[in-house]
Amino acid sequence: MTSVLIADPPWRFGDKLPGTSRGAERNYPTLSWQEIAKFPLPPLADDAHLFLWRVAAMQVEALHVVSAWGFTVKTEIVWCKQTSTGARWFGMGRHVRAEHEICLVATRGRPKVRSRSVRSTFAAPVVGHSAKPDAFYALVEELVGPGVELFARRQRPGWQCYGDELAEAHP
Repeated sequence: MTSVLIADPPWRFGDKLPGTSRGAERNYPTLSWQEIAKFPLPPLADDAHLFLWRVAAMQVEALHVVSAWGFTVKTEIVWCKQTSTGARWFGMGRHVRAEHEICLVATRGRPKVRSRSVRSTFAAPVVGHSAKPDAFYALVEELVGPGVELFARRQRPGWQCYGDELAEAHP
């Protein structure tokens, strides 16, 4: 039983972007927020942390998922995206060009943290469509330790990882 859960769900939000690879639905199967809310979770401790990545266009839906999974949002972590050379990322967006992603930090019960020195933002290069950087996992491990990752793209030492893309994941 774990007290740490990371989830980067394959949000379905009907993006109709040009090209053959832009947008989530062209890269992997997606789920509606209702399907994500009903997704079976691994056994979790009564006192647990959830780190849920959300898309900008689905803020309310992400809050519904957090609640359906039995958690309450406490704060958020912001990934300030960079290019491989360290320049600011110039991403997609409908109104503004997104250069960051948000991870909701939620709890249930009274979970403990290992460090009170972890900042709410971090900067790291983009490593592939929807893939999260090693710096995020280091932050989580410093804050609360390793745990379980749903919708994972690769195996991580010390973590239990579940996801459709694990076999294709990069080293």
